Amino acid sequence: MNNISKLISLLGGTGAVAEKLKIRPSAISNWKKLDKIPSTKLEAILELSSYLDVNIENFFPSKKLNNLKFKMLLIICGGIASYKSLEIIRLIKKTDIELDVVMTKSAQKFITPLLVTSLNEKKCYIDLFSVEDETKMNHIKLARNPDLILVAPATANIMAKFANGLADDLASTILLASFSKIIFAPSMNPIMWNNLATQENYKTLLDRGIKFIEPDTGDMACGENGIGRFPEPKTIYEFILSYIKESQMLSSQFKNISIVITAGPTVEAIDPVRFISNNSSGKQGFEIASELTKRGAKVTVISGPVNIPFPNCENVIEVKTAQEMFNNVTQQLPADVLICCAAVADWKLIPKTSTNNIIDLNNKIKKTNKNLFFETIKNPDILETIAKSNLRPKIVIGFSAETDNIKKNAHSKLISKNVDLMIANDVSNNKVFGEDYNEVCFIYKDNYEQLEKQSKKSVAYHLANKINDLLVNFKKEA
Repeated sequence: MNNISKLISLLGGTGAVAEKLKIRPSAISNWKKLDKIPSTKLEAILELSSYLDVNIENFFPSKKLNNLKFKMLLIICGGIASYKSLEIIRLIKKTDIELDVVMTKSAQKFITPLLVTSLNEKKCYIDLFSVEDETKMNHIKLARNPDLILVAPATANIMAKFANGLADDLASTILLASFSKIIFAPSMNPIMWNNLATQENYKTLLDRGIKFIEPDTGDMACGENGIGRFPEPKTIYEFILSYIKESQMLSSQFKNISIVITAGPTVEAIDPVRFISNNSSGKQGFEIASELTKRGAKVTVISGPVNIPFPNCENVIEVKTAQEMFNNVTQQLPADVLICCAAVADWKLIPKTSTNNIIDLNNKIKKTNKNLFFETIKNPDILETIAKSNLRPKIVIGFSAETDNIKKNAHSKLISKNVDLMIANDVSNNKVFGEDYNEVCFIYKDNYEQLEKQSKKSVAYHLANKINDLLVNFKKEA
């Protein structure tokens, strides 16, 4: 099956794509036959793939389809500072940033959608239940298309909604459905800002990787004075430009760097219906893969069975057993960096009877009154084997899941396995598996760095910075 055939299949098949694009099915069949989509239809395919969560770049590896222009969404919430968002739009319009705007119902009490439409020269989106918009699934399109979402002004209400997963209007639904970088610029009464509920929501959002342009201190429209004043539009504008510049720099940070990542659990069969495994979800490994891909690395993920969406990286290889994972890792070498994040089963369990009779493992083991015994066969230690081999990448990083003596045990593994960085975490009482947060410690040969509990996305960001430092040091020593 060629690339275009695979893509059309993921988008729902020939008939579904033809209906959504309002063209003849024979045209789609011709695309599949030629393995080519006409340039005039690429934008429509991009839109369709965005709300179906299909990474179209996997099918066009030589094209930067989504990097045509930096895309930004501005969400204007209700507050006396809403009118200042008009100045943000005016400043953004001086650049080549592609801007869309969403307004909440409260924001419309202060400024009108018509005014925003006139200033931005594009439709202003206001309603989640618009028949016209939702026939095109616009809430998903608006959530997935932008590189950046700016909420300005961000009220206590929108912060509370987002922190607690509420989605009762277009703005809050977009925020929950988006993979984009999200920045909040708060504006509210000082007492509201300092309220314990608001501060807890603020901390929750920070922990999830949401950036904040901190509110200013000064006189408020209500007559009070304190922290909560909307940052000046020019300050917000300069913050956005700085973020874009940083993103563009980071997007090529690991250019031409190849990285192999193992993620998720492995599964070892006992018989056709029984197996041993663990609770690893693959979330941390996938977040690392996404972050490194954003920074320009050529990332291959070798993943055990998981129930979460694959990251948008160059290649994902699905495996089940530890041996399959080991074999696929070696096949992807040489590489510049290896990150062993998977929770690999240490043993295979071979069932035996008390008299060592042979058990046919092709059939389900029948339950009897006789005891069943298991012989353990050690699986390959992927991290140690490769770290001590001729195929060793420049940088080798491992994860150490511990239940006691976290730092000591992780450091011991770092030395014995010959790795450059060990990331230790406490998995007692199932504190990490399947969760969105992680509390890790970066262990080096002569020191360590403890990180506070934070989102796995944030851990991935910090790890990417550490990998950059390790690569710089490697070049100096070479």
